[in-house]
Amino acid sequence: VTNRVIHNNIFPFTRSLRSYTGADTFMIHIVQSTTSDGDNQSSTLQWSEVRWRDVQTKWDRNTIFSDLIALSTPLYAEEISKAQNYSPPSKEKPKIVIHCLPKTASTTLRVACRQHLRQNCEFIGNMPLRQDPYGYRDVDKFFDAVGKCPDVHHYCVQGGDASMTILNYDGEKDGKVNSNWKYDNLIQNEDVESETYHFIHLVPFRNFDEWAASALKQIYVIDGQCDDIDNLLEQCLGYRELYMELYPKSVMALQIGMALNANKR
Repeated sequence: VTNRVIHNNIFPFTRSLRSYTGADTFMIHIVQSTTSDGDNQSSTLQWSEVRWRDVQTKWDRNTIFSDLIALSTPLYAEEISKAQNYSPPSKEKPKIVIHCLPKTASTTLRVACRQHLRQNCEFIGNMPLRQDPYGYRDVDKFFDAVGKCPDVHHYCVQGGDASMTILNYDGEKDGKVNSNWKYDNLIQNEDVESETYHFIHLVPFRNFDEWAASALKQIYVIDGQCDDIDNLLEQCLGYRELYMELYPKSVMALQIGMALNANKR
């Protein structure tokens, strides 16, 4: 249902990464449902935009989603009318990439994405069933799915994973570059005729204290008395649910860094 909602309110506002010189000028977009029932496929979505610098400096542990909305500028009027009648160019294939993070419904999203891939892509449907969607933790397999699954329009990937370099992927593997990779705003080998993809990267939001409390609660549910986790921390092995780099703000910063890197900034 969420996939249908997004495609009923497709995001048409595209800027070239070449216009950005750094994080100070980088614009991000915020999307919210305009109805109380966000899972209803007839729901409409409101898109807003804001400079990353403004979000970065004001997003702290007390920030809630409405605070980010208050910082942003709604995209209205002509842009909204274009959104309602938006038909992407034939070579532009919108692909929604959901960055799944701990304590942001990641398990539910991962299962839904796996099912969607298996149902809508014969290449993946014939594979043995795995816990994660195909390409969830492997950027080469992710682009393999994008190329072989034309009827799949949204994907889930492991958020906060520095190896999932979708935003600056050059098709290089084992020292060899696949010159057929070229996609919207991140174009290499411009003289090569190839598929062009428009990726919309979605990072979920959650208040920091709620996110941390949920992670701690899960540790107790799994471990009972937290003894195992305590031993891990004592050995500096860590625990994924508590990694600060997996908080949505940190993941946003990582993605923007990759985008600027792709633009050689």
